[in-house]
Amino acid sequence: MVIPYISMHGSTEIMVNHLIDSLAHKGIEVQLFDLTVTDIGALAMALVDAATIVIGTPTVHFGPHPNVFAATHLANSLKPKVRYAAIIGSYGWGTQAVEQLSALIPNLKVEVLDSVMCKGLPRKEDFEALDRLAEKIHEKHAALS
Repeated sequence: MVIPYISMHGSTEIMVNHLIDSLAHKGIEVQLFDLTVTDIGALAMALVDAATIVIGTPTVHFGPHPNVFAATHLANSLKPKVRYAAIIGSYGWGTQAVEQLSALIPNLKVEVLDSVMCKGLPRKEDFEALDRLAEKIHEKHAALS
């Protein structure tokens, strides 16, 4: 399981950390890639063996952060055998990040499990949605075994 993410004002990072904690309680290991400092080669190698990718992005001008565009382009070019995907993140006024990211990965034949986008800082209902996403990921990974 791989989570490439970037956070501008902390909201997306809070969401990513909550999801990682929820997944850890279910025994799922996560490879986390902060796209401000990530070695793109390490991300590429992790994608090759990952069953799931969760992309974390804040919204910039109604779309995903430019670093997320780059990571998504990499994943689409590599065509890894990822089976499941999800998008999480935050926005201020509005967002088209989920639609734009989905359009960038036509080569990934994935089942999209969910997207959790919150306005500003995540609230109780956003954390609950992240917990539901963690449960879906757990169920899908258990079925792979």
